[in-house]
Amino acid sequence: MTAAPIASETPAAWLKRAGRPWSRLMTLGGLLAVADVAPAIGFAAGLALTISSFGTSLTAALPWLALMGVSLIARGLIGHAAVLTGARLGRAVKREVRGRVLADLFGRGRRSGDRLTAAVEGVSALDGYFSRFTALKMAAGLSPLLIIAAAAVASPVAAGVLLFTLLPFIAGMALAGTAAAGESRRQFEALERLSGLFIDRIRALPAILAFNAGARTTAEIARASDELERRTARVMRIAFLSSGVLEFFSALSVALIAVYCGFNLLRLLPFPVPETLDLPRAFFVLALAPEVYQPLRRLAAAYHDRQAAEAAAPSLVTPDT
Repeated sequence: MTAAPIASETPAAWLKRAGRPWSRLMTLGGLLAVADVAPAIGFAAGLALTISSFGTSLTAALPWLALMGVSLIARGLIGHAAVLTGARLGRAVKREVRGRVLADLFGRGRRSGDRLTAAVEGVSALDGYFSRFTALKMAAGLSPLLIIAAAAVASPVAAGVLLFTLLPFIAGMALAGTAAAGESRRQFEALERLSGLFIDRIRALPAILAFNAGARTTAEIARASDELERRTARVMRIAFLSSGVLEFFSALSVALIAVYCGFNLLRLLPFPVPETLDLPRAFFVLALAPEVYQPLRRLAAAYHDRQAAEAAAPSLVTPDT
């Protein structure tokens, strides 16, 4: 596969093209991530019906306990299959890209610290993007809507609340991603500078010793190392802040659903609603509420994989072959 110059396409477009030969694996990974919705709904239904059946008899609750167990097992199997598929996809893409970078490095004689860094660190940065982020991106777009649709069967009002609270959650993710993208790119550039500087100084070590330039060289490497440390700290700071914001909106949304369900069960709502919940329906909606935001939280946690891959993409481009 040939690679166009990075000036002719964005890093995101280059990453998409790099994974195109394995589009079936990418689709399979995304479908497995979306399929996690089914056992989540099954577990919520089993939990709600189990609690409501305890008032009758333990025997009446056994089928719903079995449903919960089957849902947990199915969720584990689906998650395991998704991890294996993602790992296979990541290995395949890295093998192909690393082969092209090494061919450019040794076959064309473009030996430099930057190219060595690209062959090692740059290629490794692609792993998380293809093994996790691509599948989670599909799940984040479909899974919340499927779960909200299931919740609407039990409580349309609660489903509307869940849908409405997705807006600030998505806005928070967008703001966090925008803030972190530039810092992640600058962090990788600082890593490339440090690696290139270190390798070049190792090559020039006899000349450095001959001209007594050891102190100056040490200071140069120290400055590059400090710059990388500062860039990494900024990326981590943004990651922690964005995670806190997303957790806040997630907890707030679940709390709203809990308050609504509780007040509806007690018939204490201060405003009229077109539904009257019973215990199974309320528990079903309440159990599903955290699941609405789980795909988005997973995507947010893996967003740094996309940033790292896009930051590394320019260094991985090779001339047309």
